[in-house]
Amino acid sequence: MPSDVIARNLGPSDLDDLHAIASHWSVVGQLGSWPWPPDRDFTASRCKPYGGRGFVWGLEQADRLIGTVAVTQGELGYMLHPAVQGHGLGTYWTQQAVDHAFITPDLAQIDASVWADNVASARLLLKIGFVHWQTIYVTSLARGCPAPCHFYRLPRPAWDRLRNRAG
Repeated sequence: MPSDVIARNLGPSDLDDLHAIASHWSVVGQLGSWPWPPDRDFTASRCKPYGGRGFVWGLEQADRLIGTVAVTQGELGYMLHPAVQGHGLGTYWTQQAVDHAFITPDLAQIDASVWADNVASARLLLKIGFVHWQTIYVTSLARGCPAPCHFYRLPRPAWDRLRNRAG
């Protein structure tokens, strides 16, 4: 994995880079809670350290924000600028996020969801150990209509087994 990518909290100075990422339909169309067309005020509301249960990391490379990865309220989420997709960053950083999230002793599982047409994200989740458990129709803010959404789950014992095999 490129050693020049770091994870850190988001802040107001990330607005331009985060908004550039959120201005790609190929990114926002795969998220459930981001608006389309892009809304700069909404993006600005996300440019701060996360204050809830969990964390949101900004992924920085060469002094630019290239994406985010998070586990909030027990749910994994991530987005990457299209220019850096497909190079293993998503796999690496989601694994790091899951490892970090499971530091919390009371977290029994991590959930994730992807739209049925997001084959790459479904493949990523399966690769790191998530298991599909449900598909239902959900309405996303960006899509504006119900679409099939696959739900995945990774229980702590399964992650521990996978990490012990890998280590």
